[in-house]
Amino acid sequence: MNKAEVDNYCESLPVLEIEVPEDKIEIDMMLRPTEPEDGVAQYWPFYEKCNPNELFGNMDFKFGGRGGKVIINLALDLSAIPGRDLEFALSTSRKLDGILALSPDFKHQFKTTAKRVDGRYTELKIVIKDKEKRPDNFKFLWLCECVDGGMHFVSGDPRARFEPE
Repeated sequence: MNKAEVDNYCESLPVLEIEVPEDKIEIDMMLRPTEPEDGVAQYWPFYEKCNPNELFGNMDFKFGGRGGKVIINLALDLSAIPGRDLEFALSTSRKLDGILALSPDFKHQFKTTAKRVDGRYTELKIVIKDKEKRPDNFKFLWLCECVDGGMHFVSGDPRARFEPE
């Protein structure tokens, strides 16, 4: 798929809408990296661990003005790229591991930390808090890298939304 086709495909999938309670909600998700085609990053299937057949194209966090916190435990499913030694990329601050932030002031309510499993950073803990009760567009791409070659893999439709009210 070319870039426009990837974007259209992402947009055609359901949005993972999360109604955030006053305290917190925790969900387990999977991300299946795929090889780029002709230098174009492809859609990476994103789904709940308990339901691999329902793919999501994006996320929408609805806080309803109550505060609250979302914790997403995200694991890599490397089945589509056998032979690749892939893991989430680490950020220098260790507060935005596994993502490539595309919007300013990104980290004021959003934190991602890669977790090591069997010697590789294949799990990511994402914590989103409604600290300032203001809308946010968390524009980001997933970011992984090959351990042996340093090649970066990216994916995503950078239109995740954050609705405080």
